[in-house]
Amino acid sequence: MLKSLFDTLSVPTSYTKDNYETTKIFDSNHRLGKNFKGEPSILFKTNKNNFKNTDYLGKYIHLRFDIECNLKEGDKDINENYTIISCLAEDEQSKKIFLEVCETTYLEIGSEPSNSKIYDLTHSIIELFKGWSANKTDFLGLWGELFMIVSSDDQIKCLKAWHNHNNDKYDFYDDNSALEVKCTTKGERKHEFRHHQLMSNLSNHYIASILTKENYSKGLSVNDLFQKIMENKLDNLLIDKLKKVFFSIVQNIPESIINNYRYDYDFAKRNLMYFSVPEINTLENHDQSISNIKYTMDLSQKQNVDELGKDKFTSYLHFPS
Repeated sequence: MLKSLFDTLSVPTSYTKDNYETTKIFDSNHRLGKNFKGEPSILFKTNKNNFKNTDYLGKYIHLRFDIECNLKEGDKDINENYTIISCLAEDEQSKKIFLEVCETTYLEIGSEPSNSKIYDLTHSIIELFKGWSANKTDFLGLWGELFMIVSSDDQIKCLKAWHNHNNDKYDFYDDNSALEVKCTTKGERKHEFRHHQLMSNLSNHYIASILTKENYSKGLSVNDLFQKIMENKLDNLLIDKLKKVFFSIVQNIPESIINNYRYDYDFAKRNLMYFSVPEINTLENHDQSISNIKYTMDLSQKQNVDELGKDKFTSYLHFPS
């Protein structure tokens, strides 16, 4: 509902901080707003009775209390005080999730809430997005690893080779062969590595570089991939392993986010490349007193595994070729 209303709002012509194009949310005193950046905001009508609280500015959420606003509703100008919670994310899916969460909050908050209730509910939204911000990289990494399992010809063998803990050295390891999975939506094969991930004596040590993109209508969520793996005839140990690793990453992420972030499975299959770690130049001769080294590597500048080498490797764990 709020997303549909938001899409009808124009972008304000005034490029000032507290100018919003708004509409009332149902029959309440609260408003849905759009600023000159196109960011969605919920404006909660506040009582001017010394409502003093600390504003909050995070990566995705900006919360400000008792702000005098210049609002437009059609041809009507409105000057009133509101508590404003805004979504700073640039991608459309995060904006959609923000509005869905706020719609639920609105149903709880009522049309004439106390200032303390506004404070409590707006901070619950902040905590929700804090958890998402902290887990977003791990979330996409999980999607990439589940993608590798689902697209394999032998999902059970891949699941057995999958890591048991998020801080394990390799994503997949079995019988002296290892695979590190990197997944990105940025359109470039630039991936972050911990230095020790690329330092090994393994002859069969590879990187799977996956390019994918968000696809809200036809993409697959991590939940979708999880369910596809669960369709296999798994023994109790593998079920426990799958659930343990999966929920260790998604446990602090709201269900609405888990289900709404969907990535293009077919695009990922078309844009999967393998790279042999021994053939990649890394910082072999660095000062040994330096530890915990991390860096970004552009794999588009490296030679990917040729067809013969790829077939030899992918047939071992039945990864997609």
